[in-house]
Amino acid sequence: MEGVVESIPPSHQMEDISETMPPLPQIGDAPESTPKRNPVLNNPQLDVNIPDDSHPMRQLDIPDDPLHLPLPDPIGQILVNDHTYDILEVISSSQGLVGRGTICYLAWRGDEEYIVKDHWVLGSKVDALNKVKMLQAMKDVHGVPQFIDHWLVEIKPGEVDQMGLYCYKLLNSLQGAIRTHVHLVLKPCTRPLYMFQTKAELLGDIIRIQKTAVEEKGILHRDCSLNNSMIEDDSNGSHGTLIDWEFAMFIAQGQKYARGGTGTMPFMSQVAPVPALRGSRLIIHHYEYDLKSVFYVFIWICIGYKGPLSVKSVLDRRYNWLVHKWSTITFKACNDKKTTFFYHSHTHKFDEQFHPYFKNLVPLAVEWYNLIRNKGPSNAVTFQEVLDLLDKHLAELLKELSPELLFT
Repeated sequence: MEGVVESIPPSHQMEDISETMPPLPQIGDAPESTPKRNPVLNNPQLDVNIPDDSHPMRQLDIPDDPLHLPLPDPIGQILVNDHTYDILEVISSSQGLVGRGTICYLAWRGDEEYIVKDHWVLGSKVDALNKVKMLQAMKDVHGVPQFIDHWLVEIKPGEVDQMGLYCYKLLNSLQGAIRTHVHLVLKPCTRPLYMFQTKAELLGDIIRIQKTAVEEKGILHRDCSLNNSMIEDDSNGSHGTLIDWEFAMFIAQGQKYARGGTGTMPFMSQVAPVPALRGSRLIIHHYEYDLKSVFYVFIWICIGYKGPLSVKSVLDRRYNWLVHKWSTITFKACNDKKTTFFYHSHTHKFDEQFHPYFKNLVPLAVEWYNLIRNKGPSNAVTFQEVLDLLDKHLAELLKELSPELLFT
C-alpha cells in the first residue's frame, strides 16, 4: 500500500556481521608482515650510532636508489656542430639581457652523459675560444672538467651568433662588451660545493687545483667563486672540481692582464684591480687573489648555509651579516668593506655568525683569517701554508654520515 513500509521478515534482515569481522587494529599493535629491511640501519659494518627500534629513523620508507632508476625521457635537443644531444634536465640557468644568459644541461648522446653549456662569452670569436684553450692546457689536471667539444653557434651558415646583431646601434659604450654565443660540451656531471655531504669535502681540493694550475701549468683561474666550485662523485669517492675557465690566462711577465675576468664580486680579493699603467686597460692580478677567494667561499658557506645538501640559512636583513656586506652593488663599496674586515680584527664575527652546524670550523676560520691578516699585502700567503692549515683541521673532523646516504 502506498505510503506504508512493510516490515521485512526476520529471515530476510541483514545478519549481524560484527562477530564475523576481524578486530580493528589497535594503536601500538605491531604489523603482522615482516618489515622491509633497511640497508643502512641493518648493516653491522657501518659505524653509525642509530638508536633502538623506537627511533623515527627506523620507521622511514627508503626510496629506490636514483642511480638504478631508468633515465628520464628527453625534454629537448641541442646541437653542437654535427652532433645532436638529448637534453635530460636543466642543471642551472641564469637570466639577463640578450647575450648574457647561461644554461647548463645534463645531456645524453650514444650511451654517455655530458654537460652542455649554452652561454655567451665576453669578446670576439677569438676571445670565445680562450676557455677551450685553457681546458686543453689543463686536460691532465685532476679536478678540471674534461673538454669534449665546442661550437660557435651560427644563426645561418658562416654567420656566428653575436650580441652585436641584436643592437640597434653599436655605441662606443659597448666596446669590449660584445659577447659571442657558444655551446660547450664537458664531462663529468658534478654537484655544487654547497651540496657537500661532509665538511671534509669543502675546500682542500679547490686549492690543490689552483696550486697545480699556477705552479705546473702557469695558469691563473681568476674567477673562483661559490658557483664555480664543484664536487665530483666517482668510483673513488668524491673530490673537488673547479669549473668555468673562461677568464683564465697564462701567467704573464709582470702579472698584467686584460680587465675582463677579475672575479665574482662577493668572492674577490679586497685588493682593487690596479691598472698596470695610468689609463691602461691592463690590470695586475696575482695568484694570491684567487687563493683568498677560496677563503671568502668558505666563510660564505658557513654563514649562508645551515648544513649539508644546500640547506640555506634565513638571514635577517636587519643584522650586519658579512655575506651581505660583501654583496654590495659597487666594486668600491665591496672593496672598502673587505679592507675594513682585515684592517680591524673581525674574528669574533665567525663565532657570532657561523651556523651552529659549522661551529667546529670556527677555529679553522680564525687561523686562516689571521694567516692572511698577519702576512700583509707585501708578503703573500702560499698555497702550501693554506693546505697545511686545512689538512690539520680537516683531519680532526668526523666523517659524518650524509643524510643523503640514508636514502640510497
